[in-house]
Parts: sequence; structure tokens; C-alpha cells
Amino acid sequence: MSQRLSGKVAIVTGASSGIGQAAAIALSQAGASVVLGARRQEHGEAVAKQITDNGGKAVFIKTDVTKAQDAQAIVDLAVSEFGGLDIAFNNAGTEGTPGPITDSSESNFDLIFDTNVKGVWNSIRAQLPALRQRGGGSIINTSSILGSRGVAGFSEYVASKFAVEGLTQSVALEVAKENIRVNAIAPGPIQTDMLNRATGGNPDGFNGIIAMGRSGTTEEITPAVLFLASDESSYITGHSLPVGGGAKAGFVTG
Repeated sequence: MSQRLSGKVAIVTGASSGIGQAAAIALSQAGASVVLGARRQEHGEAVAKQITDNGGKAVFIKTDVTKAQDAQAIVDLAVSEFGGLDIAFNNAGTEGTPGPITDSSESNFDLIFDTNVKGVWNSIRAQLPALRQRGGGSIINTSSILGSRGVAGFSEYVASKFAVEGLTQSVALEVAKENIRVNAIAPGPIQTDMLNRATGGNPDGFNGIIAMGRSGTTEEITPAVLFLASDESSYITGHSLPVGGGAKAGFVTG
């Protein structure tokens, strides 16, 4: 893999599994030093060890992005361990408990919004000063194809991802002249533990809304992360990049 991120320092939240794990490994393989954050310490440390065992540079810190002090601590570690911050992949998220809105609870709403929205908000606020010190950089937020379309039974999750899209666009406008780019990736259904939970163990449950007729893999998401992290996307900000097998295009018939 090309070392197009050589000399860069990256943060990845939600890095203990799924898209975050795959992205952390891909960023390392592209030459970046990576700081991994996640709530599951054992899993996160295992991913960091996998990276270092393969010659990369990585450290892990237990991180709950719903807490401002944790969002700040992972930035501080990037600066103290590797000298600064260039790339932030704000990927931590949860689907909560899907179901009709009348069957949901205030605690489910709070869990989803605290993680998916406040977590991104906390993270960006902590990351911007460090990015400014480096003269710029790239923030990438994980949204979803459901950040721009509804689906029954997932109202809280959908609303949270709409909010991530709005945060991404608004912050991009605030910092565009500081050489800081803020974008999002919008995955479709991806073969992860989250998809299995959301579909009750049926990862093909959303295939009917996907033009390509299948769920994606984490390895099909990482090229989009690397693109938005690199100078190849130097004139792109405030954008949400769908990676969803055509699900963003519309409904499949026939």
C-alpha cells in the first residue's frame, strides 16, 4: 500500500472493531501513526498490537466520546506520543435498540444521541486546536446512508445521523479558511457486529434497499477514509461520501 500518509498522525474512535478497526489498520499501512480510542479496552489494545506487530505505529487509550475529558485525552495522547494531530476519524457510534418510536425509551434516545451526536461534537471541539497547531488537517465523521433518508423502526438512529451530516457541513464552513477539511463518510449496511444486532442476526435484512443487492465489507469503506484523509481530497470539504452500493440513489424495483 502507498505510504501517502507518511508522517501524519491520526485518531480513530470506535477503533476496537468493525469500520474503526479496519480504518486504523489501513491508516497505519498508509504510513500514519495512529491513536486508537474505544470503550472496549481489551479489543482496542489487540488492534493496536496487531498494527505494531506489523511494523506500524499505534497506541490505544480507553475512550468514551460521550465524555468531553475522554475526547480531549485522546487528542492529548496524539500530541504527546506522536507530536501532533493531522487526521481525525470520528467513528464511534451505536444503533441503540431499533423499533417503533412509541416502543422506544428516553434512555435509548439519550444513548444514541449522546454517542452519535454529542460524541462527534465533543471530539471535534477537542481536535480543532491541535489541527490548527499543525496548520490544518482532515476531520472525517461517520454518518450513514440513513443520514439522508428515513427507514421505519430506526427513527432515533436516523435522526442522529442527520445531525452528524449537519454538524459536518456547518463546521466545514467555520474552518474552511484554516486549511481544515471536515467531511463525512456515509456507509450503507456493512458486515459488522452492529449490522448483525440491528437486523436481529440477518445481515441480508437491508439488501432490498441496496442497488447492488448486498451488504458491504469494512475493507470497502477504508478507501473512502484514506481518500478523505489524504491530500488527494484537498479541495473537498463539507461533503458526505456515500459508500453504500447504490442505496443513496433511490429505491430498487423489479
